[in-house]
Amino acid sequence: MKLTLLEGSRTIVIGVLGCGEICSYDVAGLPAGEHAKIAHFNHAWRFLWWNDEWHGNWTGNYSTHEAALDGLRGELLTHAQM
Repeated sequence: MKLTLLEGSRTIVIGVLGCGEICSYDVAGLPAGEHAKIAHFNHAWRFLWWNDEWHGNWTGNYSTHEAALDGLRGELLTHAQM
């Protein structure tokens, strides 16, 4: 499964919305009906994964957005094996 990060939003710098660092991503490449976001808040990167039947919770305490994506990939693979 190839997951891709799409820029979702940027931080506000000196009152200008969207001019700072990227603070969230939408995740593409998920199975049909699945959705995920990766965001930086509370000093860590976390992911939120959900579908039409249930809504997940923000998960993780990752140092980078790539590490959060790897954590999401691991959750998807674990869930697929169930």
